[in-house]
Amino acid sequence: MIDVDKQIREFSEEFQKNKHPIRVSFRSLCSQWAWAKRSDVYTHLMHRYPAKILPYIPIYFLSSTRIAEPDDYVMDNFSGTGTVLLESIVHPYLKRDALGIEINPLARLIAKVKTTPLDEASLSNEIADLILRIKSIKDYDVPEFSSRDFWFPKHTQVELAKIKSCIEEVEDIDYRDFFLVCLSQIIRDVSLADPKIAPPVLLKAEHFSKNRKRQLEVESLIKKKRNAQPISQFIMALNNNFTRLKAINKNHRENGEHKARVIWDDARAIKKGYLKGGGKIERRGARPIRNGAIGLVITSPPYINAQKYIRTTRLELLWLNLVKENQLKDLDRRLVGTERVTPDEYREMPLIGMKSADYVVEKIFRKNRKRATIVSRYFKDMREIMKETYRVLKPRGRFILVVGNNTICQELVENHKILAEIGTHEAGFKLDTLLVDAIRSRGMITKRHETGGMLEDEYVLVLSKD
Repeated sequence: MIDVDKQIREFSEEFQKNKHPIRVSFRSLCSQWAWAKRSDVYTHLMHRYPAKILPYIPIYFLSSTRIAEPDDYVMDNFSGTGTVLLESIVHPYLKRDALGIEINPLARLIAKVKTTPLDEASLSNEIADLILRIKSIKDYDVPEFSSRDFWFPKHTQVELAKIKSCIEEVEDIDYRDFFLVCLSQIIRDVSLADPKIAPPVLLKAEHFSKNRKRQLEVESLIKKKRNAQPISQFIMALNNNFTRLKAINKNHRENGEHKARVIWDDARAIKKGYLKGGGKIERRGARPIRNGAIGLVITSPPYINAQKYIRTTRLELLWLNLVKENQLKDLDRRLVGTERVTPDEYREMPLIGMKSADYVVEKIFRKNRKRATIVSRYFKDMREIMKETYRVLKPRGRFILVVGNNTICQELVENHKILAEIGTHEAGFKLDTLLVDAIRSRGMITKRHETGGMLEDEYVLVLSKD
């Protein structure tokens, strides 16, 4: 087994000597540990979600006592569906309690379910009872939203509504949330959306008229979706996710139980709220996390205009009633990296006040004022987040920041360099090490249109609070 502490020290010494990023493969670094192999293990694949952090990155750093003490709290400022949180509580040798911050209520719901053990006997009984009620229900409500009939055939809507109505009758919040995630898991599958494109796009066989084989495949898929059986697929999701949940329970029985909680929705002002059922944050009584409370932060912020998180999960958000339709745009506007900026915001050049960032903003502004404003706003948000992260970290605490670069309007935006400068010059961090790993598809949009460019590598900044 590799000595992670020694290896991290050697990486740091090499970087401090030559200041060049060190190319690594986190998958290979963890390959010697049989327990670290990741595919459909624990609850990682309980639900799809775009741009998940590679599990081997948190596994590697969580295996170090140089990076964090065994009893430190771990935090993920952009926790998504809880990859870092899950790895923190299932590590066989260095379990740590974990806290997450996430703006998307669907992601909060999934993260909560993925990291919450449930009594297997009780869950089995709840599943059996739920299935019986779904098969006999007569009175149910079909959610209303503007594009419902566009995406879902009528019989599909009826079956989904039956499932949803019966889930709402489950009294225990934890079991109800588990069932909601299982329902959410099948919504895209039974819709008429193309499964190969993250934001919902209608499947159309005529788009492939020049490729007869592919056209026939799409025609078959459309027919399958139009004849989908949501209740049967939901029951399958229940059984598969029950099996995944058993792995979490087994880990806790063998290695001790630690807790992971999603506590807030905005990394720019970190508070400790309470996660209610359905992924909703209780804001009343929330207070800022105290200075120096966190030992380690591992996070991967959104890329500049590279992922449409709210649009991608729109169907699930609406079917589960996690967000009202008229709230979607406001939620999207609050995202770090959002494309929703108004003309008033880009009438004048949106400078940041940092030479490296403003240089690229000025170049993009001459080509596309809106894109320049998106870039500027991203770095302004990240400046707030890095300062807030510095505040909550304890002295000598580490901030592991996983970022990629963008090409926007044919201009390279070196996010890792700009964020390193923000972190060291404005937030107060020291850059210990800079590692770089090739992106392998894991729900990432690695090839983009002209405004987004290519995402080939991820840079891992190891920042310390000295």
